[in-house]
Amino acid sequence: MLALLSHIWFVLAELVRAPFDALMGRDRCRYTISIGVAAPKDVTWAVASAHSVRLEGTPPIEITTAADPARPGVYTGRLKIGELDLPMAYRVLDERPGEAMAIEVLKAESAPECCPGEDYVCAFAVTGDDRNSMITSTYEVTHTRFSSRLMVPLAAVQNVRRLRTNAQLRAGRTSDTGQDAVKNALLTGALTFASFFAMFGLSAAMMLIVLILIHELGHVLAMRWAGIPVKGLYFVPFFGGVAVSADRYRSEAERGLVALMGPGFSLLTTIAFLFLAMQGNDPLMRELAYMSALLNGFNLLPIMPLDGGHIAQALLSRFGLGVARIFNAVALLAGAAIAMAIKSYLLLFVLLLIAPAIGSDRGAKALRLPPLTGAQWVLLAIAYAATFAFYTDTIVQLAAALGTAEASA
Repeated sequence: MLALLSHIWFVLAELVRAPFDALMGRDRCRYTISIGVAAPKDVTWAVASAHSVRLEGTPPIEITTAADPARPGVYTGRLKIGELDLPMAYRVLDERPGEAMAIEVLKAESAPECCPGEDYVCAFAVTGDDRNSMITSTYEVTHTRFSSRLMVPLAAVQNVRRLRTNAQLRAGRTSDTGQDAVKNALLTGALTFASFFAMFGLSAAMMLIVLILIHELGHVLAMRWAGIPVKGLYFVPFFGGVAVSADRYRSEAERGLVALMGPGFSLLTTIAFLFLAMQGNDPLMRELAYMSALLNGFNLLPIMPLDGGHIAQALLSRFGLGVARIFNAVALLAGAAIAMAIKSYLLLFVLLLIAPAIGSDRGAKALRLPPLTGAQWVLLAIAYAATFAFYTDTIVQLAAALGTAEASA
């Protein structure tokens, strides 16, 4: 739990630092992160230093490289991330077997996804004994795009945690995944509650946490119905929550179902809050219904990465990548305008993170899923429109009722 907490703060600190470094012209940046591993040092070293290895996770990563006989210290091969198959080459700058290694990614021979800037150097050191160990990873890169300032810290955290997981798997010392999922949900929930408390106060923070939990449970239920394994449920400070699957969607129908079920499952509780508010004229129930409608109605806006954005992608899957890309670009601009209007700078940050992916032909083609059938398209479109209409009408009606109540008070 302490490692997760430190990594959350690491990412937040780097995201805050990024725009200041860009403004000051500091293009060469270093990122260092550590994690404890419940595996012997030699096992952790074997995983971290392997030139060919499969790393389990979401999605799985497979590295297959071999030494280039014409160039000492150079390795060339492929990096597979799920269905994405990329060329990769690197040079070993320094190696102390069993202790540390430093490599330089060769940009000219690697896909852009493997090299986020110029002179990209990755180094790691392994310490420990025959029971436990620690990995310390350092990344140095000269940034040429602002997006890489945001992506490298996130990738650093993901990589070091994935190395830990796979070293522990190899050592046979895995922890209980169910307990880990609960711990992660509790820890991220506490941080998110604290962020909402700082912004809105105690009462609103408590209501938001409950409503976000209900919303995310809808996604979890949909994943289970679709036969998709669930990795965990996480809260995001200042923003909301996310249910993470342990596997990719197999079709746009699954993507649309999982996305819709967050707001869809929340329909039940929103209607229940409305009913209780009308029965007893309860202001708390009325406020809960209003906040639930706002939260879920906002999530249904057709802007990535909101649920409505994923539903829109599923619906647009029948019309080709070109139409989807144009729609995403327009929606992204609209989302940025909304984020600035409501002063949600974290949402604006997230939109900036996904902006490069919208124009990426490689990523769009690699991640393309089987489109909706005609019947699936009609059902999803009707369900989406009806759910969005319900929340919109509820927001309008309750906003008027709450305004009247405040005026009479």
